[in-house]
Amino acid sequence: MDKYEKKREHQRVLYNAPLHFTVLSMRGPVFRRIHSTGMIINASKAGVGISTEFPLQPGQVLHWDDSHRQKRLHIAMVKWSMEEAGLYRGGLTFL
Repeated sequence: MDKYEKKREHQRVLYNAPLHFTVLSMRGPVFRRIHSTGMIINASKAGVGISTEFPLQPGQVLHWDDSHRQKRLHIAMVKWSMEEAGLYRGGLTFL
């Protein structure tokens, strides 16, 4: 168990599933929706860890449909992000 696992309130489990998400973004008065893809790499009751080519930034809000339960929408905020070998890893918290 690493030092971060001790701080986490919810246990993470490894997960490997494709992700098709939309980033909701405000640029001044303009609202934008940006569609992208990635992979969910781990999950907990509070959120997910993802890997994507999209340059994630803390504070961004993402939404996607649950592939296991039709018509269930997930909305999450990027809590942290780091670039790793041309990909972005990020921790998302469900809203």
